[in-house]
Amino acid sequence: MLAELLAQHAALRDQMDRCEALAEAADRTGEVIELTREVAKLRLAFDAHNKFEEGYSIVREHVEEHRAIRTRLHGWITEELRDVIASMREHIEAEERPLRSSAASGLRSGSLAERR
Repeated sequence: MLAELLAQHAALRDQMDRCEALAEAADRTGEVIELTREVAKLRLAFDAHNKFEEGYSIVREHVEEHRAIRTRLHGWITEELRDVIASMREHIEAEERPLRSSAASGLRSGSLAERR
């Protein structure tokens, strides 16, 4: 599960990067068709990721966070999109923080066990 979760997070980060680049281009050119398509792809990927996560999580607040972010991920207005993407990045970082902490703790424990 952990490997899949981290892979999904990496894919979401790549999609967010593309959306941000397209938002920059839209600010310069006014062209939003490609941005709108990429935001739709990001929203679908985020939905799939949330369903995966929610299959393992029963924390109501976490599920509500997913819903709040998804609700805001709807348009192509670049300033709003940047705010939503920043929220998504913070959300993913918060999800990974305890995983990294546990992994580091496990490595330390493993190192100690090997020395005994």
